[in-house]
Amino acid sequence: MNPYNSEKVHYRLGEFLPELEGIDLLFYGNGRLSSNIYILDEGRVLVDTGNFTELMLDYPHYYPDSAVEKVIITHAHMDHMGGLFMLLSRFKPEIYMHEVELDAVIKGKKLREIFEEMGLGDRLRPLKGNEDIALENRTLKVLYTPGHTPGTICLYDTSNAVLFSSDVLFPMMGEWALLPAPDPQGGDIEELALSLRYLMKLNIKAFLPGHLFPVFEEPMEHMKRAYFELQLQIQKREDLAYINTGIVLADVGDIDGAIYCFDRVLEKEPKHPGACFTKGLALYQKGKLKEALEYFDRALEVYPEFREAQQAKDMVLRMLGQD
Repeated sequence: MNPYNSEKVHYRLGEFLPELEGIDLLFYGNGRLSSNIYILDEGRVLVDTGNFTELMLDYPHYYPDSAVEKVIITHAHMDHMGGLFMLLSRFKPEIYMHEVELDAVIKGKKLREIFEEMGLGDRLRPLKGNEDIALENRTLKVLYTPGHTPGTICLYDTSNAVLFSSDVLFPMMGEWALLPAPDPQGGDIEELALSLRYLMKLNIKAFLPGHLFPVFEEPMEHMKRAYFELQLQIQKREDLAYINTGIVLADVGDIDGAIYCFDRVLEKEPKHPGACFTKGLALYQKGKLKEALEYFDRALEVYPEFREAQQAKDMVLRMLGQD
């Protein structure tokens, strides 16, 4: 099934993956005018509210006996929270949002002040990160992941290894790839890369992005591609983007993935000192000491003053009994 060519709006995501049982999606296409809306606890909890008026028609159609009790906003962009103001004409939910986003200025006023003027101050639940939001059938861990905006959050269902990835991570494989990007009015691409690096350490079976359709297969492959593309924008050099991506993959235990990245550099420049050194470290982690030594030597041949490579070489020689 290709969801992008479907007229269907409402999805029961448990039909795709058992770990997603109890999570529904109101999907208004692959554009950026409205975010995905994720519905939990049979309509009582919303993660983001989109920005289409169709929400007020579709919600009562699919959840006629429910009322919205909690709304979790991942960041204060209108495509993610415009629908909240429509919902407030009918419901009075608790509103969860990072405290930094509540200080975002909209039409000359802080968002926090707007809610207080609407009489909703007592329903605000400011977040800092690392809180648990307990729902009926799952608990969501709040992850502070700035970069797209200063106060963007993701949500992680630790029991089911499901990530609500907001605009920090999108599908990055195939025709419908969408590169994460910082908001030019307050985002920061290096913070965004750090947040994605943090997410890469999680065990994730599926991720539910703010736009495009959820990913149920090979989520790490999407994360690798997203991180590489961000590094390419930051470094402006392919070799450094591959090396930095490889370092992150080694850090999360994907040594083979790291070596793949280093080899992409070495294919073009066989004695690239940075790629030789980092591949040597990766081979050392795999217990291939003699091969690691060869790559440390390559790095030192080009750059004899490479202190870290010399230290790594000396360590391996001691382990081989050749010091």
